[in-house]
Amino acid sequence: MLGKLALPAKRCYSRCTVFFVCVYVFYTAVIQALTMRFPTAFATLRQHHQRLWRGAMLSLCLLALLNLHPSKQYTLDEVLERGQLRVIGVAGPTTFLPHGDAGVRGLQYELLRQLADELNMSLVIEQAPNADAVISALKAGEADIGITGLVNDDPRLAKLLLSHPYLETRLQLIKHRQHTVSDEAKIAVSANSAEAQTVLHQQYGSVVEIRHATPDTLLSELNAGEVDYTVLTDSEFAARRMSFPDLTIKTELNNAQLSWAIRPRDKTLQRVANRFLDTATKDGTLKRLTAFYSQGNTFNSFGVMTFQKDIQQRLPLYQTQFKKQADKHDMDWRLLAAIAYQESKWDVAAVSPTGVTGIMMLTKSTAKEMGIANRNNPQQSILAGSAYYQRMIDKIPATVHEPDRTWMALAAYNMGYRHVLKARELTARYGDDPDKWLDVSRHLRQLPRSGQALVYVQEVRRYYDALLLEGNRHHWMASLDKKWVVAE
Repeated sequence: MLGKLALPAKRCYSRCTVFFVCVYVFYTAVIQALTMRFPTAFATLRQHHQRLWRGAMLSLCLLALLNLHPSKQYTLDEVLERGQLRVIGVAGPTTFLPHGDAGVRGLQYELLRQLADELNMSLVIEQAPNADAVISALKAGEADIGITGLVNDDPRLAKLLLSHPYLETRLQLIKHRQHTVSDEAKIAVSANSAEAQTVLHQQYGSVVEIRHATPDTLLSELNAGEVDYTVLTDSEFAARRMSFPDLTIKTELNNAQLSWAIRPRDKTLQRVANRFLDTATKDGTLKRLTAFYSQGNTFNSFGVMTFQKDIQQRLPLYQTQFKKQADKHDMDWRLLAAIAYQESKWDVAAVSPTGVTGIMMLTKSTAKEMGIANRNNPQQSILAGSAYYQRMIDKIPATVHEPDRTWMALAAYNMGYRHVLKARELTARYGDDPDKWLDVSRHLRQLPRSGQALVYVQEVRRYYDALLLEGNRHHWMASLDKKWVVAE
């Protein structure tokens, strides 16, 4: 366990105190015995005995104070004793998102869940409205690790510790496709940020600094024509461009890195985080998670325009049915809509080369199994598709928790449950975790048609996030309220 790497602070200081007392008692006894036996030889030493005694007592007092108030460099034991790794971050597509009523998904959630598992404790995530709130919470000792979304050279991070980078990224200058740029271009950035310094240094225009800005805030300002440009990392813009189809990249700026922020002076926790991230980098875990939660080429310029058009013209025709059937199976209607979009792009007349048809693209056998007569009828198709997905969910063992349960059910929906079962068996055989999608997906590649299923799961996840973004552009969860999410 990583937690065993650090000796608990109170235990350390207590042992030092006991050792010092024993040495002092032994020393005093020896001095008294020798003075009585050889009074002349030890006369000088006896004269200094009172001074040595006062020094010893002062040292004991200092050790006692340290025992009551351990150094902040050894606060990892506080985390271990608490049994919870407390994380605060800004919710979003590059960090963590709500998944169902109480679940969480996302790159940072997956990484931090693994770190908490290795420390043998639960993970507690608190959402914050912006990066400044994350920084304040860390400085106040209200959280152990912070997900700020700020690049490492941001001046606001100066008094915090940083982990090794978990992502290499680039800053991009973003513009509106149709707006004319004024002679004195205005560039929106977060106040006191590295982006503000970059823009000033490269002289792209006048800087408009917005306090407590989030990526959604900056993109909204640009989209509304309030400014001419904004600056974001490539990962943040890629994750949001499906909701801002008229925005595009003007130019690439400088390279940047993203890291976890750690409360001040907690160097032990910093070392543990660094070792974990180093291992995740070496064994490929970080690369696989980053790839799974990336946007890929799904929302290129054409994909963005098509998706927005379909949201406006096609989704309203079937949204009521998605909600009705999702409520029946206690699932998020946007997940059901995302499955349908991956299947047919919400086209009731869609037909695949293999003969599956309808908005949920059901085979004849599946339609019959689900008890519907006309798979081209959107209402019947959505009813059968949602029931079939629920059947896959029910087959996944109870030991598989969210969001892994969803990803495995989606793979089963696409290629059949027996293939997912086989992949789980292979995963266990090779010593990996059959309850984690990241491990199961690696072994799924050994099976026929696995490539199609893996792409399917990732695409549904991307559409699901995009639909969630449409209704939560300015706050992903109830971000103005403190709401703890506990992942055991």
